[in-house]
Amino acid sequence: MSVDTASGEGKPAGPFRLFPHLASWLLALVLIVSWQIAANTVPGMTSLASSPLLVAERLITMAANGDLWRNLAPTLEETFGGLLLGLVVGICGGVLMARSRFAATMLDPYVIGINGLPRVALGPFFVVWFGIGILSKVLLAVSIVFVVVLFNTREGIESIDHDLVDALRSMRANRWQMLRHVTIPSLIPWLLAATKIGIGLALTGAVVGELVGASAGLGWYITNSLNVIDMTGAVTALLIMAVVAMAMYYAVLLLERRLLAWRPRARTQ
Repeated sequence: MSVDTASGEGKPAGPFRLFPHLASWLLALVLIVSWQIAANTVPGMTSLASSPLLVAERLITMAANGDLWRNLAPTLEETFGGLLLGLVVGICGGVLMARSRFAATMLDPYVIGINGLPRVALGPFFVVWFGIGILSKVLLAVSIVFVVVLFNTREGIESIDHDLVDALRSMRANRWQMLRHVTIPSLIPWLLAATKIGIGLALTGAVVGELVGASAGLGWYITNSLNVIDMTGAVTALLIMAVVAMAMYYAVLLLERRLLAWRPRARTQ
């Protein structure tokens, strides 16, 4: 197997780089075909897990009659709103607790307590408190996301290289220069990692809120489908959510490669 010696990293060159991607698509194809075969051969399989052909047909129908966007749009709004607000709250809390020993000592028990709560089970409470509108879903997503962001932000600040800080101080670097050249570059990888985790958490919060009480959304569509034993509709909504989560994850991954281009390629690949 040839090796890319130009980069000096021992990476497979040429078509060998495509093997993992091809294997991933091949695995997806095998799973879909196996699912369809099981649906055709196992009695009662379609009533339990539908089939790829039925899901594809339902997806086309939803796109044609407008149900796809009508239910996808609220879920996207709630997910993005919960993720963004969770990032803001988590970053602010993480910076405060990392910079202030008093704040860390005072808030640590409460953060640990909140993190230990089954916040998915709090869905009914949020709906009762804030109604069935978008606010309850966004706040539920925030309650799940912000703890992960807070922990990562705090750890990122506390793990800053003190030798690098001392070196810049010896060169009379001001606070802005310290923030720009040390704090932010050290914190970005932690925030990106928290964001990739937070995508799934925010989507979970939004959908759980819709399952409890909503007038539209993918979670609402799942509830309605299951109420009439429509497994095709429920499975279709689940697959749509999986695609949304993957699309958001890869968007963050592309952003990570751009923002961390200064790091060794192997760590941002």
